[in-house]
Amino acid sequence: MISHRWISRLLLLAAGAIFPLALAPLYWWPLGLVSLALFTHMLWQPDSCRQAFGRSWWYAFGQFGSGVSWVYVSMHDFGGTSAPLAILLAAAFAAVLALVPAGCFALYALFHRNGRQVIPWLLLPTFWFISEWVRSWLFTGFPWLFAGDAHLFTWLAGWAPVIGSYGISVILVLTVSSLIQTLRTTRLRYLLVLLLWPTGYWLQQQQWTTAIDTLTVSSVQGNINQNLKWKPEMVSPTINLYIKETRKLWDSDLIVWPETAVTLVYDQFLPYLDELSHNAQLHNSGLITGIAYRYPPNHPLAGEYHNSVVAAGMADGLYHKQQLVPFGEFIPFESQLRGLIPFLDLEMSSFLHGAAEQPLIRFEAHDQLYLIAPYICYEIAYPQLVGEMAKNANLLVTVSNDAWFGDSLGPKQHMGLAQMRALETGRYLLRSTNTGITALVNHHGRIVKQLQTSTLGSLTAKAELRTGETPYTHWGLIPLYAFCLISLIYAAGLIITVRPTPATSKP
Repeated sequence: MISHRWISRLLLLAAGAIFPLALAPLYWWPLGLVSLALFTHMLWQPDSCRQAFGRSWWYAFGQFGSGVSWVYVSMHDFGGTSAPLAILLAAAFAAVLALVPAGCFALYALFHRNGRQVIPWLLLPTFWFISEWVRSWLFTGFPWLFAGDAHLFTWLAGWAPVIGSYGISVILVLTVSSLIQTLRTTRLRYLLVLLLWPTGYWLQQQQWTTAIDTLTVSSVQGNINQNLKWKPEMVSPTINLYIKETRKLWDSDLIVWPETAVTLVYDQFLPYLDELSHNAQLHNSGLITGIAYRYPPNHPLAGEYHNSVVAAGMADGLYHKQQLVPFGEFIPFESQLRGLIPFLDLEMSSFLHGAAEQPLIRFEAHDQLYLIAPYICYEIAYPQLVGEMAKNANLLVTVSNDAWFGDSLGPKQHMGLAQMRALETGRYLLRSTNTGITALVNHHGRIVKQLQTSTLGSLTAKAELRTGETPYTHWGLIPLYAFCLISLIYAAGLIITVRPTPATSKP
């Protein structure tokens, strides 16, 4: 007979497993609320830190095991790892990720008073934010599967330019915890939290940024087979393909190629780039492409690589990727792990991190100078990085190669994150990928135009250049830090000031 403990674990595992259904591409957000409600109910009054850790881990293991199962595709289909080992590694990845929320909610259990949890309706949203925030930077970060990302198309989307997807996550957990608190106490005042939803609808009507110009922009989708892309005999056909497609697009103000569009490094590709730059200038056009950058022989870092973006023609600049993918673009403990399995020896898996605060790409159009914030693949998932770089930018550009993950959830979730970043920053976002999803997103996070995936072609559309800051790009996470600090101080104050009454002996 199954014990009560295992029934709880299985329920939490199932609740976590349905969580990703609320996110892209399905956006079944009511299931996200059901998932959060069960988690919140099970964590309401944990008996100990150990119990809170265990229950949170089972929920998060289900969440990540389901939501990031696409890592199996890169390991097995393209990394040469056997199916059983790839499944084991994907499960191990989810299990390790689950340690972060588990550790955060173990701390939540410390807030007891007389054996009862102090204000769980307020502390649970607080620690949910802490767990998402810690996960965004610990061990380079994994800002994926945030609860707030499910609400790109609901009333709560209005909060994204104000407090970001982190803040929407807080509202969601606060919503379910307040409903539970109302049921437990029959005090209707907790339902006032629900006013945050129509407030979000009102916020959607606000214009946080201003359009100052309109460009014709294009993205090229090469659709190069990932198993063939890095073969030496594919170098010339790939370059010719992109050049051929670009010749059709010289009427566009800006043309974007995807991440590592060609498999030559920057110095090898320079003769082609010079010719492309000359042609682009003749047509008053700019070109941006992803490319691997190798330091020259006379440099202290000679032979080292960056995953980079370079601009040519009427655009100018070189950007090195800051947020690299562990085990994909760099190998932690490389000397010990290289060679253990084929997945750790993939092409271009040993890049250097780019410096922080790099200059934005400069772009001249219509006799005006504009700034473009570039993001390479994984970087678009980082709300704080994107928000900081977008402050002075007029347009966001992200290049990616999601071919590593086939037709799995990964590329679709990635596109949803890019849309949320456009909404948070109030900027248009142009995305170029090797096989899809290639699209233009407006400042409301809605797709303006999209290419069919797994096809060769190009996208051309009108994009607004915008200026101004949203509250989120201006204040960042300061309002949420303040919320957490106040709730933690309040809870700690309750514990300190209200103590058990000591027993008194009769005289």
